Amino acid sequence: MEQQENGAKDWWKIGDAAVLAGYAGLVLWTIPFHEKWADEAQAWLIARDLDLRTIWFHELRYEGSPGLWHTILWIAQHVFHAKYDTLGYIGALFAIAGAAVLLFWAPFPRIVRWPLAFTYVMIYQYAVIARPYTLFPLLAFCAAVFFKDVLHPGRITVPLDLLSLLTLHGTILAGCLGFAYLVEAYRRRAELDSAVKRRYIISTVILALAFLFVVAILKPTPDVGEFAGKRELAQMSQAQRELRQPTPLRKTEAILCGAFLDYTIPSILCVLLIGWWCYRRHRLLEYALPVALLIALYALVHGYPHHHGTVFVATVAALWIAWPTVKEQSEFRRLDLWATRGMIALLLCLCAVNLLDAVVVIHREYLYPYSGARDAADYLKEVGADKSPMFGFLFGVNAVQAYFDHNLFSNMSSSYYHNGLPLEGTSVSYEDLRRVRPPYVISYSSAPQMMMDTGIPLLAAEGYELVHFSDGYYLYKRGIYQRETYFILKRTAGSPSDPGDRHE
Repeated sequence: MEQQENGAKDWWKIGDAAVLAGYAGLVLWTIPFHEKWADEAQAWLIARDLDLRTIWFHELRYEGSPGLWHTILWIAQHVFHAKYDTLGYIGALFAIAGAAVLLFWAPFPRIVRWPLAFTYVMIYQYAVIARPYTLFPLLAFCAAVFFKDVLHPGRITVPLDLLSLLTLHGTILAGCLGFAYLVEAYRRRAELDSAVKRRYIISTVILALAFLFVVAILKPTPDVGEFAGKRELAQMSQAQRELRQPTPLRKTEAILCGAFLDYTIPSILCVLLIGWWCYRRHRLLEYALPVALLIALYALVHGYPHHHGTVFVATVAALWIAWPTVKEQSEFRRLDLWATRGMIALLLCLCAVNLLDAVVVIHREYLYPYSGARDAADYLKEVGADKSPMFGFLFGVNAVQAYFDHNLFSNMSSSYYHNGLPLEGTSVSYEDLRRVRPPYVISYSSAPQMMMDTGIPLLAAEGYELVHFSDGYYLYKRGIYQRETYFILKRTAGSPSDPGDRHE
């Protein structure tokens, strides 16, 4: 009988490995179809062009993000000489590792954890899109693995430290889980001897130092462009502000829908039901604290659709911590048993919706360009435009820069977009345009029709004609968040800025 049970366990492990292989295969198949956008290029260019000291103690404050991802990319480029084409695979490596932790160590039944690996955040947003968030599931799940081990605080300290250095969302999650872990240790303090308590002190100091380091390197200076934008926003009328930036209520609704069931009412019910179940499991703190703070960060400070996944991952980590052991389930009363079955059903609904999102977005990734940057770069190489001065406008042009080994644009002092004042390349200086007379001008636009109606006529008046348009679609679940387009204009032979047409 024991041999049969061991044989069955081996077959289940083979099943886990097969699911992981399927996950890895789908991620790696999708990556070549993904055209990298500006946020992916930004970290790559900073890591390429700056030394680590400058990155950590100067540039990161303008990025508003800790530098673990930048450091990984710096090592990849300066130690292993990685090329830009490898960026997606670097992110995929961490995503696959996170999926492996989920599939092999999560306490959920396989009917939940197998489809959970293929949900939108896990298989696409935090796997194919090469940003620091590819490490988010891996580190959050490792913290969940070690959470109940109160005798070895050093183990959970490692993923929490790395989370705190990953993104501001990671810093929040690390702080919340670290605090909840200390509360758990206090509840079980009778089990801890003096040596373990000393390790708690050391681990707490180490994590606190990591938080202080994040505060020190990200402390903003007056020239941080993000705050200049907020000052400008504050001076607008209420109607103008709502047009430029949604209200906190609308952003809260957006993150709830994005992190859970895509629609407002089902998502709110999902949040409440998970909260009720965690309360019954005496794990409400592990769920409510990080989820509430992450939603608040998104709604009140800063947030875009690609941040929705942080709440999804934090919720999975909380459920991981709260999930009952086999022994606990065998001792359940009737209500607890049915509550856990209900949670399994809710998780299956969450998986079903997000699986559909993943299928649609990967199909569209295959069909359409995510960003027009690659096509724009190919065109510039084809016509040899990179061998002469060019002007580039707006943040998105850095996604084109990443395909070249030098700064393309003479109106910008760096190949990456420096988010500090004065913001370069945010508007057209016609005086500089007439003085330099660049043969080509390239502009990024998330609103191509507006560019056609306003920007193109102004540049046409300066003697430039549109010669190439590169389309792109910022894919998000079953929709499109915004366009990611590029307009390339060439100076015409008879333009007033062409010295050949000037007569004495």
